[in-house]
Amino acid sequence: MVEAFTSFRRSGLMSMITVGIITISLTIFGFFLLLVLNTGNIIGEISAKMDVSVYIQKNLSDSEIAAFRSQLVSLPGVEKVTFVPKNEAWRDFKEKFAARFSLDDVVEDNPLPNTFSLEIRSTDLVEKTARMAKQVDGVDDVRYSGSYLENTKILVDAMRIGGFIFVLLLTFATLLIVVNTIRLTVLARETEISIMRLVGATNSFIRGPFIIEGILIGVLGGAFAILILKFSYDAIAARILSALPFLPVVVDKKQLSTIYIMVSALGMFLGMLGGYISVSKLLKEK
Repeated sequence: MVEAFTSFRRSGLMSMITVGIITISLTIFGFFLLLVLNTGNIIGEISAKMDVSVYIQKNLSDSEIAAFRSQLVSLPGVEKVTFVPKNEAWRDFKEKFAARFSLDDVVEDNPLPNTFSLEIRSTDLVEKTARMAKQVDGVDDVRYSGSYLENTKILVDAMRIGGFIFVLLLTFATLLIVVNTIRLTVLARETEISIMRLVGATNSFIRGPFIIEGILIGVLGGAFAILILKFSYDAIAARILSALPFLPVVVDKKQLSTIYIMVSALGMFLGMLGGYISVSKLLKEK
């Protein structure tokens, strides 16, 4: 352990540059995981609301609304029809965001229409039911989340594949930098290593300090990356929730802690692997 710290201090500038590079790499990796986590959370929210909202015209009478309801109930795939009066919808909407801001300060009149919410038996029938509902007389607009969900899933899949390839290349480049940094220390102590082998030191004994040095570099890089991720993400999440309070941004500490642990573990693994590879090559040559 003492030898590892001594070696780290001797390398000085090169060790700190390596720590900096690992920090940048792990920070990018962490932000990628956070992006995937939040996108998945948004998709989950959309999937949980796979219903069809039918907005009706404002001038319909009570009898017309009742007849309208009967037509919606007869549509294929509809399990339940719920009428949501515009005053009730506006009250619920204001209560939902009352803790963050007052809508009465920025909106004078209720902008929401009377709405029928249709619960559909199967997600496969959502699009068909929405098209048929739009053809009913008195419908002003029809909204459903299916099309948005499908497009979002395509985007997330592309992001995951592209991000995975990018992170893989970044991780490989970082590993090479760690290997080369520790290799400089190994070469500087080549004579000392040769003497140790002559007096009977095992390869495991010789590798130990260099592996610990690699772990130290990885742990420092991971710690700095976690600090950057935590403070940056907390600030960004607060800004997003302030501007778009309806967006389901992940703020659960347990989920975020899992991301930070993964970042720290990757930093430690890269450092350990880098230390092992750098010294093993020299030991094979001897």
